[in-house]
Amino acid sequence: MNITGLLFLFCFLPFSLVIYYIADKKAKEYVLLAISLCFYSLCSLRYLVLFILTMIVNIVIGRSISLADRNYLKRLLLIIGIAINAGILINYKYTNFIIGTFHSLSGENIPLYDTLLPMGISFFTFKAISYIADIYCGRAKLSANPVHDALYLSIFTQIQSGPLSRYNDLVFPGEYTGVRNARFALFSDGVFRFLIGFNKKILIADILSKITTEVFTTPVENYSMVYAWFGSICYSLQLFFDFAGYSDMAIGLSEMFGYKCNENFNFPYMTESVSKFWRRWHISLSEWFRDYVYIPLGGSRNKNRLLVYRNLFVVWLLTGIWHGASWNFVFWGMGYFVMICFERITKYPEKFKHKISKILYRVFSLIFINCQWIMFRSDSFVDGCRFIKKLFVMDNIGISIADYRAWFLFKDNLVFILAAVLLSFPVVKAIGKKLEGHPLLSGMYEVLINVIVLALFICALTFVVAEKNNPFTYANF
Repeated sequence: MNITGLLFLFCFLPFSLVIYYIADKKAKEYVLLAISLCFYSLCSLRYLVLFILTMIVNIVIGRSISLADRNYLKRLLLIIGIAINAGILINYKYTNFIIGTFHSLSGENIPLYDTLLPMGISFFTFKAISYIADIYCGRAKLSANPVHDALYLSIFTQIQSGPLSRYNDLVFPGEYTGVRNARFALFSDGVFRFLIGFNKKILIADILSKITTEVFTTPVENYSMVYAWFGSICYSLQLFFDFAGYSDMAIGLSEMFGYKCNENFNFPYMTESVSKFWRRWHISLSEWFRDYVYIPLGGSRNKNRLLVYRNLFVVWLLTGIWHGASWNFVFWGMGYFVMICFERITKYPEKFKHKISKILYRVFSLIFINCQWIMFRSDSFVDGCRFIKKLFVMDNIGISIADYRAWFLFKDNLVFILAAVLLSFPVVKAIGKKLEGHPLLSGMYEVLINVIVLALFICALTFVVAEKNNPFTYANF
């Protein structure tokens, strides 16, 4: 069941909200847990038992760590917990990758593992590891009721593709507000945020996906430089609005049920450098690797600089592997490792004194990120390299058929492409801030934005009814 689908929008979500809000305060967590398990069963019934058993095992291990009075016992339970979660992830996500790599090296023909990925397995695994790690380190303030732990691990608003919240972030609504108006304000903010994410996904990401699907399925030898740049930029925009749209919807859904959720994107294409890009893109994943891999390895505190770069290497190797079980994802992660090391060594762009230098480096960073998304989207490392080559090497002089096709696609989708570029920057937010000193204009602007968002939502629904919406890209991870 897709959260942009009609079944979810007009059946599952309204019914869930009604039974949740009519339930007694003490029963709300139980109701939301039941809703979450129901959602999982509708999306991935085949793995429901595995999901529940894994959740129970993690809760038992986490609670056992909190009760253990010996450090060696706590450490043993932590290692067991991480091994179980990592083992499940490796088994379902990386077995075929390992078999394929072994086959390539040895030549032995080993049958591949025929299975489907459990829904949200990468995100569930990372949340489970953070849960037991935070208990081990004393960062998690455990609730008296283990149901709260189960809800944290399974809450349906975050189970598909995050954000990767922490245990302490999931605060029971009654614990942070008892004011009715405050609860209503959070609910209405959640609805608005959900609609924004829905519009991003359906009206921008899914429209751009038609362009990028055509480009990436066209043989590379038929590309022109213009066609390659056009397709790659559209994919960079598509991926952002697809995942940022999902994150907005997930945050909105969480707020509808009274739970606050941390931001996952902060206009990443406004970045000044490659390093800062990852402080704006998929923020919860970057923070997860920082807190549970980079810092435990020693982070930047090591006096030996080589150890710092070793830590960065491990983080970006794991980041690449986490995103996908193929070598192009490994090289994708290594590309970021090289660039971040380069920026650490050179101190760019902070070292630049002139504004023009900073602007040029910002352009360079965006070009690098765009090339990285090509590698991310390509079926193999070789295909990615061939595509990137087309960006910078002109094979033929003059206008080709591919140039005409790029121009046709651009004209045919002009409104959506311009909207994507414009909304990649905080234009709406900036105008609202400018009007803050004028209450009347500010109020009118807010009403106008709400009307536009609602009108666009109705328009987006027609696309869903016509079955022109696509699955979320990050659902594959």
